[in-house]
Amino acid sequence: MWNEAQQHVSLATGILVVDDSTLDKFYAKKMELVTRHWSGKHGRVVQGINLISLLWTQGDNHIPLDYRFYEKSVDGATKNVDGRAMLDVAKAREFAPQSVVFDSWQV
Repeated sequence: MWNEAQQHVSLATGILVVDDSTLDKFYAKKMELVTRHWSGKHGRVVQGINLISLLWTQGDNHIPLDYRFYEKSVDGATKNVDGRAMLDVAKAREFAPQSVVFDSWQV
């Protein structure tokens, strides 16, 4: 993903956004990555895949930089750990954004 994204972003400007999304999988019986997650879209817990993403934005430009599947039962990582890991990678790539924003689930 980074190989495609890096030509479209400015390391010293913009905003980094960490966010999670639940990809609904209502009819999945036994599908890898599918577990129960809170869905803001549905206002309840649903079957789905929880995806944590890192996005760079500036004005009308929105470029995805990184993502993680939330699989606490597999790797033991929390959403905070995954989000911080993506920010560590962005820092190693020398991002110096104007700010970093995220939802309240992140501390």
